[in-house]
Amino acid sequence: MKYSDYFIDSLVSLGYTHCFYVGGGNVMHLLESARTRLQCIAVTHEVSAAIAAEYFNVAMRDSKNRAFAMVTAGPGLTNLVTGIAGSWLESRELLVVGGQARTSLLSRGTVRQVGHQEIDGASLVTPITKVSVRIEKPISTNEISNLVFPASVGRKGPVFLEICLDVTLIEVEPDNWEVPSWPSIISQVEDLDLELEIRNCIPLIQNSKRPLILVGGGLSYTTFKSLEPQLKELKIPVATTWNAADYLDFDSEIYAGRPNTYGMRWANAIIQQCDLLISVGARLGLQQTGFNVQEFAPLAKIIRVDIDEDELKRSQPKTDLSILSDASIFFEKLMSSVSSLSKSEEWREWLDFIHETKELLPVSEHANSMQNEFANPFQIIQELSDLLSPLDSVIPCSSGGAYTSVMQAFRQKSGQLLTNNKGLASMGYGLAGAIGTSFARPNSRVVLIEGDGGFAQNLQEIGTVVNRKLNLKIFLFDNSGYASIRISQKAYFDGNYLGCDSETGIQLPDWEKLFSAWGVETHVVSDSILNSQEAIEALKADGPAAFIVKIDREQPFLPKITSRIGNDGTISSNPIHLMHPPLSSEISDKVFRFLVPKI
Repeated sequence: MKYSDYFIDSLVSLGYTHCFYVGGGNVMHLLESARTRLQCIAVTHEVSAAIAAEYFNVAMRDSKNRAFAMVTAGPGLTNLVTGIAGSWLESRELLVVGGQARTSLLSRGTVRQVGHQEIDGASLVTPITKVSVRIEKPISTNEISNLVFPASVGRKGPVFLEICLDVTLIEVEPDNWEVPSWPSIISQVEDLDLELEIRNCIPLIQNSKRPLILVGGGLSYTTFKSLEPQLKELKIPVATTWNAADYLDFDSEIYAGRPNTYGMRWANAIIQQCDLLISVGARLGLQQTGFNVQEFAPLAKIIRVDIDEDELKRSQPKTDLSILSDASIFFEKLMSSVSSLSKSEEWREWLDFIHETKELLPVSEHANSMQNEFANPFQIIQELSDLLSPLDSVIPCSSGGAYTSVMQAFRQKSGQLLTNNKGLASMGYGLAGAIGTSFARPNSRVVLIEGDGGFAQNLQEIGTVVNRKLNLKIFLFDNSGYASIRISQKAYFDGNYLGCDSETGIQLPDWEKLFSAWGVETHVVSDSILNSQEAIEALKADGPAAFIVKIDREQPFLPKITSRIGNDGTISSNPIHLMHPPLSSEISDKVFRFLVPKI
């Protein structure tokens, strides 16, 4: 059989069912082989193939079905590099198969280029992949599996396989080797003896009056859901990172919000007042702790669980107990060990305080109300929270006001998918991510929320949505440019704007005409979704639809952490509980009860 057939058959045996691609000469035989073996989804720009494959895999949760991206050599790969970088920073599984020139036409560093579209792609992405190799001769299914498995083993991350064109044409004999399954490989990650570490955790938990578990995307969703009833019985509050935003219902008794630099104000107040923080599958990066990392969780002893030893070696934030382990393995063992603890009544008082703080610090603040003809983005997000069902998938973009307003104000329901990519914070992620999610969840309504500036960077994929008749609802926050850049220039440069709107060089399209060009039903929302029955009906109907939400270009996105630049050029930031605008002393005394008078 032709090696391109053999290679694709090998991926199918490993559970790959979908291929997001842009065609090209150096992968033409691979694509022909994939055509009859996989569901192949053409996208317009290569970066969308990587993003869609990443989001597909996230949306499948712990399913064995997987998607990968395929692109041709040269510009095919260079266009896709942003997608590889995003999955690298978020520690997410991604396989990218790239084409390469014929082996006889490789320059091998002697000159810049010999073969058609030749560039050393494998070297280019080595720093942002777990595996990056060039395949210059046929390799077996077992060898392919050994290259691919690292994407989902240990700390997940992208794998890049670059295959020379002539290799795909070689005739090979099919083999009957037994391919190891993903679950058996994953279970062999590292059988660490955690008994000592667990024993060290128990007294810290027993002595805690205000414990808090911070769950990150490194903890399996399936593992967490299986242990959720036990957490509720023990009355241990749980906060989530943005990568685990959909693990708990917003109204859950034990839910403690999404603390973050741009997090929920009430969640930031809670994490700063716990006396024990157990971080499981969360790397505790600067977005999580705030840039004033020295004042993160100032009253707490911190137990930090991470599968990456280098993460545990970071000096900040301060850690009282560092545990090198797979988050899911650790969490299962920990919950088994604490099941007999009788602390629920004592911790109930802490939960009552959390509920009170949640009520006193609403997710939509008065400071965001402009009192004009434009829509309040936080109100729109709250309306969507009420209108969407537990079966829906919600995809916020990855940077800007539209993103932070979702992560601050959206009240998720149990069963909903809420996926984002915040590490790279790249504009243009939302639409491609929503496309990947739509293929992973074909029976789910997918709702995308993205700003006009970010949407403009990948808007060509509207064609993919229309061509595939995806049930995708696009909420486009139209504030005529780059709101975050405008806000920064207003704060730091006295409003000397540059490259943030039409007056300073950025011309965005007439969105109604643009969506009309693809035949997408479009509705303009100038104040509230609830005031338009037509918009509500379009939200309910099958198929693509766009909702252009008119936002004032001066719209604030609050609360947020403020920073100050000193005369010596140093930047200092508030701890994450002291967000702008400041609270009244009356409210502060109530919600910062355990910090007073330290604030």
